[in-house]
Amino acid sequence: MKKAAGKKITQDHIETKADEFLFRIRKEKKMTVPEMQKQLGVNDEVMEKWIVVFEENGLIERVYPANPLRPAYLVVKHGK
Repeated sequence: MKKAAGKKITQDHIETKADEFLFRIRKEKKMTVPEMQKQLGVNDEVMEKWIVVFEENGLIERVYPANPLRPAYLVVKHGK
C-alpha cells in the first residue's frame, strides 16, 4: 500500500481523511467535534467544511447540547 499526500492508495481505491471521518462516525455513532478533529489531525477550517458537506448530504448531524459549556457532537444519520 502506498501513501501519498494524506491518502492511502491500494489497487482498488483511494482513502482520504474525509473517508476516515465517515468511517469513524459510522463506527462510533457519536463523537464530539474536538475528538474527531484531534483524531484526524485537521484544522478548524477543514473540519467545518467537512461537517457542512456531510450534513448537507444527509450523512451526519451536528448536535448542540443544552449546556453551552459542552462541545457540539456529531451523530450518524440513521440508515447512512
